[in-house]
Amino acid sequence: MATMLINHMCFLTSLLLIAFPIANAIPARDIDKLCKETTDVPFCLQYIGSDPRIPAARDLSDVLLIAITQSKMQVDDATTHIDRVRRKFSGPNGKRRIEVCKTNYGIASARFHTAWELGLQKSFWDVEKLARIGTNAVIDCENVWRRDGPIQTSPLTFYNMNVFKLSGIILLIFDKLV
Repeated sequence: MATMLINHMCFLTSLLLIAFPIANAIPARDIDKLCKETTDVPFCLQYIGSDPRIPAARDLSDVLLIAITQSKMQVDDATTHIDRVRRKFSGPNGKRRIEVCKTNYGIASARFHTAWELGLQKSFWDVEKLARIGTNAVIDCENVWRRDGPIQTSPLTFYNMNVFKLSGIILLIFDKLV
């Protein structure tokens, strides 16, 4: 179900971006400049700058939609990863922590999806709020592995960090749009 939803989001975002001539596209130098303002330039260039939809992005609001879609994709990939690693955690702490992450990633998925829908409507303040809520749910997933029992290494750190970095990009774009 989540895969179908993300496929629809990617399709609709691509359709939106392709429906307008590339002559109106945001210049690549503006994307490079945006990425240079982030805390992790190579990450931004990899996930935003090299996204196949970027050449058709008309302005920063389109780039915002792409960043939100990238976040949603990371959340969906993490949810799949949770299902793969769940059985490795047989103790009470591990089971509880995996369930917290599963719940939190469900929250993040819903919030990023709604943020994307509101981004289409250019409701940027709502996008910012929902992106923060989704990101905070993911941050809590990372932090749960360090509290209420022995510290364990989170099996989701890769995805958690990607969502966190993408959130920084979303907030940077938001600041430029409002």
